[in-house]
Amino acid sequence: MNAYHDAVRRTEEHLMNSWPSLRTVMYDGWVLREAMGYTKRANSAMALHARGCFAATLDEAERFYAAAGCPTVFRLTPLAGDKPDRMLGDLGYGVVDETIVMTAALVEGPDMDDAVTIAQDCTATWENGYADAHALTPDARRAHRAILDRIAPFSKGFAIAWQDGRPVAFGLGVVERDHLGLFDIVTAPDARRNGAARRLVSALMRWGSEKNATTAWLSVIADNERAKPLYAQLGFRELYRYHYRVAR
Repeated sequence: MNAYHDAVRRTEEHLMNSWPSLRTVMYDGWVLREAMGYTKRANSAMALHARGCFAATLDEAERFYAAAGCPTVFRLTPLAGDKPDRMLGDLGYGVVDETIVMTAALVEGPDMDDAVTIAQDCTATWENGYADAHALTPDARRAHRAILDRIAPFSKGFAIAWQDGRPVAFGLGVVERDHLGLFDIVTAPDARRNGAARRLVSALMRWGSEKNATTAWLSVIADNERAKPLYAQLGFRELYRYHYRVAR
């Protein structure tokens, strides 16, 4: 495996550890993940060390997700190779959500922003604010909380950006080994475009460096033209891309 693929694999390991599924099955170097349908990242098959016959992996994945009552979804990174993508396309699996994984070096920055608070535990303010900003259904809220509760006891930071005494932006940082993963970055609809997300991400990066992380990483949908410039200004650069193949 070359250095590029090794970097992708390490980041994929950080993803699985920092954003866990509720059930996981390993099959020929593929990881089949399921988490009550909340987020495709936690409810898809992904390659770490893909080997063997992909047709057999596909059969196993379709049985696994059918038993879970979920559509079969593959999350195809450079580690999957080209053949699975071609086979799934031939079988009518649709392409959705091309996504960019970006990384940034963490360096000691300015003092923490007083308008951002970071707590180790998930508070009701964070959970309710995030759910409202994303308009989560009750079922999605339960699944989201189940994932949060399943994160291994790494350093977790539930961040809130405040404006005029009101929580307006939310995000989660998870330090796993020397990497800081950033998740659940969202701003309340009526508070967007006022710099809250930038302040929140900057504060999480500072917090991660204080927890001895040296690299931050995150995922952003490729057509999110508002978020990509923000992350670029904060030093994030593309490492790799992935997309999903979803059964129709």
